[in-house]
Amino acid sequence: MAGKNYGSKSYGKDSDRQNLDRLKEQLKTKAPARVYLFHGDEPFLIDYYVGALKKMILEDDNESLNLTIFEDKINIDDIIDACDTFPVFAERKLVIVKNSGLFFSKSKNNTASSNDEDITGEDDFIPEKKTRIKNKPHDTLSEYISDIPDTTCLIFVESNADKRLKIYKQVAANGLALEFKRNKPSELVPWVIKGMKSCNKVIGYEAAQYLVAISEPDMYTLRNEIFKLADYAGDRKEVTLEDVKLMAVPTIKSVIFDLLDAVAKKDIPGSLSILNDIIALKEPEQKILAMLSKQMGEILKLKLLMEERATQAQINQYFQGKHPYAVKIMTEQARMMSVEYLQNILKNCMEAEENYKKGLIEPKLALELLIEKISV
Repeated sequence: MAGKNYGSKSYGKDSDRQNLDRLKEQLKTKAPARVYLFHGDEPFLIDYYVGALKKMILEDDNESLNLTIFEDKINIDDIIDACDTFPVFAERKLVIVKNSGLFFSKSKNNTASSNDEDITGEDDFIPEKKTRIKNKPHDTLSEYISDIPDTTCLIFVESNADKRLKIYKQVAANGLALEFKRNKPSELVPWVIKGMKSCNKVIGYEAAQYLVAISEPDMYTLRNEIFKLADYAGDRKEVTLEDVKLMAVPTIKSVIFDLLDAVAKKDIPGSLSILNDIIALKEPEQKILAMLSKQMGEILKLKLLMEERATQAQINQYFQGKHPYAVKIMTEQARMMSVEYLQNILKNCMEAEENYKKGLIEPKLALELLIEKISV
């Protein structure tokens, strides 16, 4: 999958979309900015664009004479010195700073996160003493950003970034600040199809939907699944839904689907077997029970909507944000269960939770007794 463009097309805000377009244009024209900040909860995309910049700037510098990397514990003076050092037999040098914590306020009162709206007011929007601890080296770096030499490209990589901070605004003013959020399922499905194509394989839309629905929603996990499925298919051109069900790494989400299918069919041995599969994933019994209760509650809501003859559009609106394949499975399960049966399951779930919280029964036994009750 190397060499392909796996950038997301949607980041939720116009500024991020525009900045991503600017970044792509800079890569295309080989004219990087002097400073970047990449942050967010999708490391695949961050690594992809850091790698693209690294390849463009360092070119054939296999010995990395013009690459300096700082990670975790950092010294401001060292970063500035590295940026001020001229490149060796090259046009530019690259300085990468990872997980510095410089872009997140240390204040106890600060609750801002990378998902907050961009506050464009002055730095004294909230008094200094309430927003963060005064940090002279931090301010020194903020002021230095506008003076970074044209021969240096400085990249900050962070998991969180507070957009109110002076250093964030300085990066945004003198370079590019980009937040890479996890993609929505609707964006990941075509990405899986495209990724499989890059492996010279074909996967149907339903199979790709199922893979996204049962996997963790990060692109590294899905990329690994794509490679594994392509390898498993061997000489076959198509990767089927059956291949995905057989080979995909099981998650608690996927096995909960299977458990509820067995419950709907009132298959006690099958339900208990699947329950043991979930426990084998090292998931806490309390979490399993909570997810089971939540999923049953959603199926009950869906069942009530179906009995009220709600249209598919109305159902999709009610479960907005839910993966389409998950809604499809829930619909099939709801058809097999009555409202009274679902209400009884939720009642039993609450009783099981209350019993193990009071110490009357071990969580695993509580789950097993619950499955036997609701499968009858």
